[in-house]
Amino acid sequence: MSFDKLLRHELALPLLLTALLSLPVVFLLAPLPIDETRYLAVAWEMRLGGEYLVPHLNGDLYWQKPPLLFWLINAGWTLTGVHAWTARALTVVYALANLVLVHALTLRLGATRESARNAAWLLAGAIYFALFSNMIMFDVLLTVWVLLALLGVCDLVDARYGRGILVAGVAIGLGVLSKGPVMLLLIGAAALLAPWWAADRLQGRRARYFGMLAVAILLGAAIALAWAIPAAIHGGEEYRRAIFLNQTLDRINGVKGTSAHRRPLWWYLLVFPAMLLPWPLVVRGNLTRMRALLSAVPLRFALAWLLPTFIVFSLVSGKQPHYLLPLIPAVAIVVAIGLEAQALRLRTGLLGVVLVVLGILLATVHAGSFGAAIRAYASDLSPWWGIVIAGLGVGLLSARSRITQPLAPALAVLVFALLVKLAIVQGPGTRFDITPMARQIAALQARGETVAHVGRHHGVYEFAGRLTKPLPTFETLHEFEAWAREHPDAYVATFYRRFRFRAPPLFTQPFRGVEASLWKVSDGMAAGIDPNISHSGDEADENADD
Repeated sequence: MSFDKLLRHELALPLLLTALLSLPVVFLLAPLPIDETRYLAVAWEMRLGGEYLVPHLNGDLYWQKPPLLFWLINAGWTLTGVHAWTARALTVVYALANLVLVHALTLRLGATRESARNAAWLLAGAIYFALFSNMIMFDVLLTVWVLLALLGVCDLVDARYGRGILVAGVAIGLGVLSKGPVMLLLIGAAALLAPWWAADRLQGRRARYFGMLAVAILLGAAIALAWAIPAAIHGGEEYRRAIFLNQTLDRINGVKGTSAHRRPLWWYLLVFPAMLLPWPLVVRGNLTRMRALLSAVPLRFALAWLLPTFIVFSLVSGKQPHYLLPLIPAVAIVVAIGLEAQALRLRTGLLGVVLVVLGILLATVHAGSFGAAIRAYASDLSPWWGIVIAGLGVGLLSARSRITQPLAPALAVLVFALLVKLAIVQGPGTRFDITPMARQIAALQARGETVAHVGRHHGVYEFAGRLTKPLPTFETLHEFEAWAREHPDAYVATFYRRFRFRAPPLFTQPFRGVEASLWKVSDGMAAGIDPNISHSGDEADENADD
């Protein structure tokens, strides 16, 4: 395709605008604790130690996630040097790939180019996707492999067995290497229900289809095991048990991270619609017309993919919002098909009102009667961010009668997501940047000093300070006191309220809603822990995990 034709392609505008509205944050916003900083730390330790088979965090085996994301970050660093923006830019690439793939999948299912273009806009404009499109997380990358595997399933349905096995198998393998066996859950329902959504295409070939699907799954398993078996041997018994059992079973049972991940059965019913905003606010429908579309292959496919998978995720005890991000493309396809058939329509007035209200709240939040932590964040925010967001809402309200396609509300959400993140950069962004403290720790380590940390630090310092040594962690004061008696000349850092010493710190900086501080061990132990410091908020940090 020539460059001129590319510019006229229906995907050109969604890709271009999504990229332009995602890239500023790539270079301006510091890595957000605790997830982004942790994943950069794992990638950094992988590069630092040359250990690419088994990931590590703070010198310990890191079994919570497979290595593909960390491999890709290191590959990016090989080209750009070691920068946080490299990992963020790669996530933007994954997000754009998702738009291309949902467009291609919609077309492969037999929908029109208009529906395929709208599906891309609907995905780009879902608030959760827009927010994650430049965040260093696994889920946007995982969605790439989910969509690619489903394209491979379509090949198998259409009797393109060689290509289908290759595409689906490679995508399954890379999906497992991205986030584990959950990859099979995300594509399983759509693949197994193919005789329902593609009955005519599979006439007389069902057994052969399922045989070829099994071959594709075996190919994916072989790709994943090509890493997992050597890693299990190299990592030892504990790592072997973790990657083959604990990584999946603990999440199913909600064990990982304690109560922070255990949610009630109905929890996703509240969370998922919020992830899909603005579409629950702006899409109105005719149920009779939608039921009439149930014979259409694209709609059946999307429902076969979405509903059973959603139910299974709801039955699993451990729940996090980002687990459902790979299901947003299924909703995009459903809405796109409904819009073209005029079974659904767009009404953007309510979205405009919501943006105006949010803008006013943001512009006036510093004057509100909130808690000390919120006031501290709000005091750094310029009211102009709220004013611009309110103006965006006014623009939607003024044009609402002319908006019939998802482009305008999708762009409004993309701009809103950009403005919120830029507001964080301008306002409380320094409270998320642990670099000053991390550099203090790195300087002490470079001088040969010993530095420890009280409370789990989740790897927030490693990448920011480019630390070359692990930072010992003590999760209880009793453990630390025993160590401190043997290391009085060492240094201790913490960002937990319950571990703050009464002695003036050698260095301190704002960190999220608290302070990260550094003391000489002898000074801290002599002064003792301040009993008057509030403990609230510590538990969320202590239990935070993937």
